[in-house]
Amino acid sequence: MAEKGITRRLLKLTGLDNVVYAVPYTRTLRRVAGLMRLEGRQLQEFQQRRLREIIRYAYDNVELYHRKWRQFGVHPDDVQTIADLKRLPIITKDDLREGFPDAIRSREFGPEDCFTVGTSGSTGTPVRVFVDFDKAMIDFALSEPRYMGGMPPITFRRAVRDCLVRRNVMFMSIFVNNELAYETLYARMFSLMRHTVVDCLLPPAVHIAQINAKKPLYLHTYASVLRNVCIAARESGIKMHRPKLIFTTGEVTDPHLRTLVKETFETDLLDSYAAVEFGFIACECPRHEGLHVFSWKALVELLDPKGEEVPDGQAGRVVITDLFNRATPLIRYNGLGDYAVRKTGLCSCGRPLPLLTRLEGRMADSVVLPSGRMVHPYSLTLALEDIPHLNKFQIRQERPDYIRVLLVKDRTREAEGVSFAPGGNIGRSILTRFGEILNDQVNVELETAEDIPRKPGHRKYATVVSLVQRD
Repeated sequence: MAEKGITRRLLKLTGLDNVVYAVPYTRTLRRVAGLMRLEGRQLQEFQQRRLREIIRYAYDNVELYHRKWRQFGVHPDDVQTIADLKRLPIITKDDLREGFPDAIRSREFGPEDCFTVGTSGSTGTPVRVFVDFDKAMIDFALSEPRYMGGMPPITFRRAVRDCLVRRNVMFMSIFVNNELAYETLYARMFSLMRHTVVDCLLPPAVHIAQINAKKPLYLHTYASVLRNVCIAARESGIKMHRPKLIFTTGEVTDPHLRTLVKETFETDLLDSYAAVEFGFIACECPRHEGLHVFSWKALVELLDPKGEEVPDGQAGRVVITDLFNRATPLIRYNGLGDYAVRKTGLCSCGRPLPLLTRLEGRMADSVVLPSGRMVHPYSLTLALEDIPHLNKFQIRQERPDYIRVLLVKDRTREAEGVSFAPGGNIGRSILTRFGEILNDQVNVELETAEDIPRKPGHRKYATVVSLVQRD
């Protein structure tokens, strides 16, 4: 394994990495195309074979799993089917933080044999994990629009026509641009792709200029970045380049953003569910019936507070098992803090992949009423989506019985006379909606602000923040 790490560094220094890696990338594209067609018994057999392999591998090679499973009295032989997965204990963020680096990295991988990726810490303390080369290649292949948006595959002829003749950039990503970001790992693997990455921490004006200059066919970014681009372009009266496809990741989109994108770019928006720990988990169907889970790649459990699988149609805590990453296997990991709803049956598009119909946000940012009932954050944010001339907002639960809502107006001329004061029509409407959602258990105060405060170094602000301590 160490020899592979040294070889990759030499290829990168000589600039030959782009040529040499094109071979395994092409091979991976063909492999992913076959995996996407698996269904029924074939898919189930593949899942269970991969599951048994990764569980045995983790037990034999990763200290965290060997130690924790022995403590719980379970053995790899106890898991033969997907239904047996619940016999294994949950893995948490604390497990990864406390075990980093040696206890979570396979003994078959040295530091130079894999990639280190990490979260930004926007949902808590940052977490770092290791990703092997083959796993990274699979996620890079999945970013192709044929999988994310049902677009035609990118052929050599299309690439020459669009990039050389029309002078379009094929891909453009606006993400965190540092050495730990999984979203931009492909640019570290292929040095010629570096020009396609734009740092999301730059001002929206820079993002607008880069999009219009590069004219990407496919744009990939965070929902919050895209929202800021749309608002800034609208306020400045700038006409935006129209990509063939825009898809977001890392943050849940909402109807308001979809409307903004349609008005600003005249392009459809597709959401994707991804995480630094796993890469791509699911992508939105072009028919907008839900998000297709890449179930050949990751097993998604939706659990209730007792750890039991919730029925279809009900929200459950997301617990994921990765079937591919061997550098840091992630088996029954609940550190994402997300809630989701599974849909019964298959999508009308014909893809043989299960559907998640809704993602309901982060558990850490849920609101807890004085009665103890938890309110998912998007129950509150959706109440503000159709408020006229509302640019940004943040809902802050500062005490169990007190919520402060920061509201930022549009900077357009039409918004000059708009007021969010509690005594006005808009203010009363907001307070009425919040009262219904919160069962009138919480005092809600509206505050008009110039902007939403962000923590230093963070790429985004949370739309819902709870300062209330809970179990």
